[in-house]
Amino acid sequence: KVFAESGFEGAKTQRIASEARISEALVYRHYPSKEALYRAVLRQLIREQDANYREMYLPEATTAGLIQSIRNYVELSLSESGGRMQEGLRMLLASLAGEGGYASLVYRRAQRKMQHQVEAAIEAARAAGDLHERGISTRNLAMFQEHIGTMLTMLSALPNRDELYDRDTLLNDAILFC
Repeated sequence: KVFAESGFEGAKTQRIASEARISEALVYRHYPSKEALYRAVLRQLIREQDANYREMYLPEATTAGLIQSIRNYVELSLSESGGRMQEGLRMLLASLAGEGGYASLVYRRAQRKMQHQVEAAIEAARAAGDLHERGISTRNLAMFQEHIGTMLTMLSALPNRDELYDRDTLLNDAILFC
């Protein structure tokens, strides 16, 4: 939570200990440095990111499979279970606004994890005649999906979200946009 709110540089181990309701000495007993603790947090977030990719997998390299994968991702972002991603997304946003290291890691991993599957689905869509123009590069598609998913997840955490948007309309619009 502290890393998510303050980024690596702004996070203080005393506040981390306070949030965890332990002593700062106990933090340093388990982690020799703030950087070691940050790396442990990153490893956990990467495990969560991998679980999200398994949830939004590309079922088949076809147009329908690509659309289903995008739908799975947008639905996950808007779902109550998307809330489990909020702390990691806060870290992502803090990183984007700050030093950028964590954000670069997340986006590179998103590209690496999904690019080959998405490329195969786009080529299948072209071969089937479902995609007529060059379209977007798969690298950019992965980035756009990550950004849109991040913003949808954070939007769904707002207390007055029902006043701001209709979930089903937003879901369909986000899928169409992606």
